[in-house]
Amino acid sequence: MHQIKQNILETLLQLKGSGKFASIGTADFVFPGLTIEGMEEIAFPINSIQALALIGTAQKAPFGQGRSTIYDDNVRSAREIDAAKITFKNPAWEKLIKKVLTNVKADLGLEDYSIAANLYKLLIYKEGDFFLPHKDTEKEKGMFGSLVIGLPSSHTGGELVIHFEGVKETADFARSADPYAINYAAFYADCDHEVKPLGAGCRVCLVYNLVQEKAGKKIALQSVQTHAARLAELLSQHQAQEDPRPAIVLLGHQYTPENFSYDALKLNDRAKAEALLQAAQKAGYYARACLVTSYLSGAPAYDGYYDDEEDDSDAEMEEVYDDSLSIEHWTKSELPTPDNVPFEENELITSFALDEGEPIIKESTGYMGNYGPDLMHWYHYGAVMIWSPDVNARLLLTQGAASQLSWISYFNRTKQITAAEATSIEFIVSTGFNSDHRTEKEVNYNALADWLVNRNDKAFLLQLNTGLLQSYFIKIDPAKWVTIFNNIPADVTAGTFEKLTETITLPVLKQLVAVLQEMAGDKKLHSIAAAQTGDLPGYFKSVYSRDPGRVDAGTLHHLLWMAKKASPVAAWIQEILPILTKDLQRSYVHKVLAPLLLQVKDGSKLTDGLRQSCRDYLQQRADQQPQPPPDWSRPLPDTKQYSKEWQLLKTFLESPTEQVFNFRKNQAERTALEHAIKNATIDLKTETIKTGSPHTLRITKTQATYQRQMKDWKEDVVLLEKLKK
Repeated sequence: MHQIKQNILETLLQLKGSGKFASIGTADFVFPGLTIEGMEEIAFPINSIQALALIGTAQKAPFGQGRSTIYDDNVRSAREIDAAKITFKNPAWEKLIKKVLTNVKADLGLEDYSIAANLYKLLIYKEGDFFLPHKDTEKEKGMFGSLVIGLPSSHTGGELVIHFEGVKETADFARSADPYAINYAAFYADCDHEVKPLGAGCRVCLVYNLVQEKAGKKIALQSVQTHAARLAELLSQHQAQEDPRPAIVLLGHQYTPENFSYDALKLNDRAKAEALLQAAQKAGYYARACLVTSYLSGAPAYDGYYDDEEDDSDAEMEEVYDDSLSIEHWTKSELPTPDNVPFEENELITSFALDEGEPIIKESTGYMGNYGPDLMHWYHYGAVMIWSPDVNARLLLTQGAASQLSWISYFNRTKQITAAEATSIEFIVSTGFNSDHRTEKEVNYNALADWLVNRNDKAFLLQLNTGLLQSYFIKIDPAKWVTIFNNIPADVTAGTFEKLTETITLPVLKQLVAVLQEMAGDKKLHSIAAAQTGDLPGYFKSVYSRDPGRVDAGTLHHLLWMAKKASPVAAWIQEILPILTKDLQRSYVHKVLAPLLLQVKDGSKLTDGLRQSCRDYLQQRADQQPQPPPDWSRPLPDTKQYSKEWQLLKTFLESPTEQVFNFRKNQAERTALEHAIKNATIDLKTETIKTGSPHTLRITKTQATYQRQMKDWKEDVVLLEKLKK
């Protein structure tokens, strides 16, 4: 395993620059002082008159086939002017070419080489001209590639498309934002390239041969694709080891989590990441760019005293008493994000030691009394994690529900899953998903519905234990259940409902009502929905006898729809109405029932019954208008707490005339009495009078209970009037 890791690192080390096979860019305009033999100096942008003149001077452009030179308009249609007829009067043009070469060297990984650009031809493409895919032949000793300079001219189309090992780069000089810009594209001779048909105007380019100037190791295309092929072999060896783990390759630089993205990768980290991602694809593995976080906490060196004014975050950590390794930040990808990847430091594939040099994030708790500060260091290393489907099958079992369901959604979408992964998903679905309180509210179980349909096991739902079946039933959207039930036999659907309702709970009841409304509109499921709808009164009676909760407005809305659209028998309404209105509570009437009924425009007998029950309830409350207390006596709270304090207040509370009690005692006694009042429901308020010593706790009787009751009564009266209209 060590040798495989070393070979991976050595392969990545050979990847220079960006690892690109093509370099495409733009430079600021410089007048070249371009003259063609027999013509005056060319002005820019090149206009149609100059373009016609260039075409008149040029000759038909051939192409090479082996050692032969061939003219065929079906392969290449363009005109060319030989370099011998071209002159540049402006010395700044040569400086521009050198600047372009500097960029090209960085992109093509040629910083260690000396290269030159030798002018070869000037090419002119008019409307309809093109060049089919081809490779450039070696036109002079040391040539390894080509450089195309697009001179400013108005045209559309004519894109230069460069291909290498299934990857495509496009140089579209016509779409430059600056009409005077100098566009360029350089690429290795091993690349296939083509010029798409020109739409309109005229495309004028200078073509240079890229040549290796000094003797030495011959320049060869060492692109991302070349390295990816080698890396794919090594990764296959890595993942073929006994008990393999994910291959986690550190790229070399640190990144803050806030600014970490694939596009933000520094220097050749981008090329390394691209090579690893392509290698994983070639090997049939999964791969994600991520941050490997090494966290250290500890204490700084102690020099005899601590200064609470000093910023200790830059202090050297002398003693480490806690450390951890984790992956918590990932770049965007169509692949689901693993949320639990355990690994040890010795499993990492890295050319450098962890925790050396400066961490990218440092914090200090600051001075803490008699203790020095705690230092916290975070090293966030850019990395790529690669893992095989077999490793993924094991990882799936340890992920949280959100990640597990994301993988199920991915498999549903791509239809690409191995037998080992399918076995893991089957186990998860059959035994239940791992819970994770951090993402519990964000988990979407609809992917499970699609999985259940795709697996095509007609009797699977009946094989689940009741608790797990009910859990899935609640979490999957009602419309998805219609899809599931349409995919299984009617007797299995009926059996599923029987199992769900054996010991029905309030959450199951609420979901059941929503599902039945969805099923009522489906011809295949209509009869089952009707049968279950008929059983709803019994389900409500069972749940309401055990659960103090009540269904929400959404569930009631479904019931109102059923009462009007599903045409239940009259006895159904007569049976369910008293269950829904038994032991009405004020908050339920005001917050759930009444708002819903006030929105219903086209009612039913159930709507009418619920509205009448609400009116009767509110009328009963309206007939009992609260009355103010006859005097200022207040009952002692029925509590065993603070008995000493309540005995102090007993005489005051029983007095029908006293409204204020001044308690002048030390702070401990005042605080105890204040706590007693705050922890009881009683019409008293307190304030501290800070004149004199000790201070005085002033206790005043109020009519808070009566005022609260009057507020509720007025709201009841208003709501009653609304329901009567």
